[in-house]
Amino acid sequence: MIYSYEDYVRDPFRAVGDIARYLHDGSLTLVLGSGVSSGFGLPQWALLAARLLGKGDDAAFVDELSLKTDKEIERLVDPIDDRSPEYVTKVHNALYHEVADNLSDQLARSPLLLAVAGLVTGSCRGRISSVMTYNYDDLLKQYLAMLGYTVCVRTDPTQFSTWADVEINHIHGYLPQSRIGETKGDELVLSEKSYRHRRAFIDEGWSSYVAHSLYAKSGLFLGLSGDDSAILDVMERAKGKIHRSEDYTGYWLMTPPAFERNAKSILNVGMCPIKLTKDDFPRFVFALCQHAAT
Repeated sequence: MIYSYEDYVRDPFRAVGDIARYLHDGSLTLVLGSGVSSGFGLPQWALLAARLLGKGDDAAFVDELSLKTDKEIERLVDPIDDRSPEYVTKVHNALYHEVADNLSDQLARSPLLLAVAGLVTGSCRGRISSVMTYNYDDLLKQYLAMLGYTVCVRTDPTQFSTWADVEINHIHGYLPQSRIGETKGDELVLSEKSYRHRRAFIDEGWSSYVAHSLYAKSGLFLGLSGDDSAILDVMERAKGKIHRSEDYTGYWLMTPPAFERNAKSILNVGMCPIKLTKDDFPRFVFALCQHAAT
């Protein structure tokens, strides 16, 4: 590594060369959060919870929820999380409430999704063949299908990985826009009790899968705020098992507000936070692809 974390704070684009080297060598894994799918009508966490509670149209209530911690909001969802098909339908409706049925035109105008697609569809310059996402939606799958790529979607860590251009692993559950009958209520990690159940099995299942994926590859985290302590717990366990000469387990791209809240926590679990404005995210990821090609 040529530059340090302090150098990245002054100029985040100095990290491009370091991360691009991992992309070129096939040593980079991609972890996505809800920020990647923003701009398509998908709700932020507070609005999603408000819709589940039947108060999505109450602006004052949504504003009040926005001031609460993730854990406080998760507890509010507990009473309705009965893992039933009706609960799955309610989450699906809350998630896609304002999303257009036909996303072709809108997807084509998304620079960040296009940049992510660039990471997973390269060839000679290296690419990311397996993606982990904490999102329920299938917008990335729809985007890649629009570009003519085949996708293997995995919703269970023991599920077979089939031959495809890209593999997408849904860590917190999968709710495709066009189909909801295939999703089981106990697959969705949304309420406090579902998070608690996931933390109880941190040494197995998806938590173990995420940690193990970082044993062999450097992580690139995109669209995640760092507010989720469950993810940080997994990163902490991975840090304790990884013994490499590299300074960081991976790189975490963050907006300035998220950076101010969580940069120290990210550093403490062995990751390097990179502060970028929202508009700089696609430019940064495109730069990774271009640098890896040279």
